Amino acid sequence: MLITALLKRISNPILVKNSKLARKLNVNAIVLYPFIFFGDKNPDEYIVNHEFIHILQIKKLGVLKFYILYLYEYIQHRLKKKNHYEAYMAISFEKEAYANQHNLAYNGAEFHKNT
Repeated sequence: MLITALLKRISNPILVKNSKLARKLNVNAIVLYPFIFFGDKNPDEYIVNHEFIHILQIKKLGVLKFYILYLYEYIQHRLKKKNHYEAYMAISFEKEAYANQHNLAYNGAEFHKNT
């Protein structure tokens, strides 16, 4: 199965499908490391990959650094008068995940080289 193949790429994430948290937040999925909460029982393979890209980012930067940078970028964009969606889409981590979510072999080697 595709999800099994993706899991071999990334060790240790705990998948929570049909998550009340994701539905309450009105999102398809959210990573709160080491958990990935999916709103659906059977998430689309590209949503799964998108979230696994965030796991790669976390593993590369470390949990604390990832979430600090993520929140910092979001706040910076909000301070520039962007609405929630615009600020979210401007976060570098989201740009990387959206740009590569259809590439199921993506390993994140090119992103955040200087971080």
